[in-house]
Amino acid sequence: MADRSRISSRVAGALLTTAVMGLTAACTAGGPSDDRSGASERPDAATVAAVRKAVDKGTGLNSLSYRVAGKVPGQGTVEGKASFSVRPRAVDMRMTAAGGMKDGAFSVRLVGDAVYVGGGGKAAAVLGGKHWLKIAMTDQGDGGFGGMQRQADQDPAAQASLLSRSDDVRKVGQETVDGVRTTHYAGVVDVTEPAEKSAGQSPSAAERRAKVIEQYRQLGVRELKLDLWVGPGDRTVKFRERARAAQGPLDLSIRFLDGNKPVAVQAPPASDTVDPEHKLREASRRLG
Repeated sequence: MADRSRISSRVAGALLTTAVMGLTAACTAGGPSDDRSGASERPDAATVAAVRKAVDKGTGLNSLSYRVAGKVPGQGTVEGKASFSVRPRAVDMRMTAAGGMKDGAFSVRLVGDAVYVGGGGKAAAVLGGKHWLKIAMTDQGDGGFGGMQRQADQDPAAQASLLSRSDDVRKVGQETVDGVRTTHYAGVVDVTEPAEKSAGQSPSAAERRAKVIEQYRQLGVRELKLDLWVGPGDRTVKFRERARAAQGPLDLSIRFLDGNKPVAVQAPPASDTVDPEHKLREASRRLG
């Protein structure tokens, strides 16, 4: 049983790494196009204001659904769909990974203070025939499952705000994304520079931005390329982010779908779930 628990923890950790990356990306602005034709040499006030307006719109979102596809350092290619809500805290993510440490389909559900990780047949082979592993979240430590909780609580506009602070943020032009007419903006951000507090920025916003930059630094990212497609009503339609990380390329495209719509996530059946914490409590009672 001890060996099985260690294996289960490693499987859950690998899957949650991808899930956290996907959720982080869902809260970010994306990477810029390398084609700078038609772009001005320096950012103009109108461009910066337009990007900030789209960021402000995102700040008010309590829930969001999106599709994500691309490359994640150490995980290979990923694609899938996710929905999350900040209040009440909930996540429903279904992803497929290939070419990395773990191949195949998996799901992550966050319900209350618990994360459920499922990997279909592969998970069942490790979990004694059951398809879900339950992990209780805590706020202790940056390396544990508390990171998933902090991602769920994160301001959806925190990473998008980086684009408005790019030294070369620019308007690329008008483009149609899945039938939606959008304005495409792009820029490059040096994440090795200290995060400076902008005029009028609240202390909490500055702190969130600093944490976002630190996440990229921990991945070994120095320069982050960002693209942002803004549609009607100053709503963000699509993000793309690109960078070179320590474990390989990061290149994620995120297509946003529904905002501020209810997100209902149901916990998997207890009969199909392995709960290590519950097993430990039972063992403790037996041992007195």
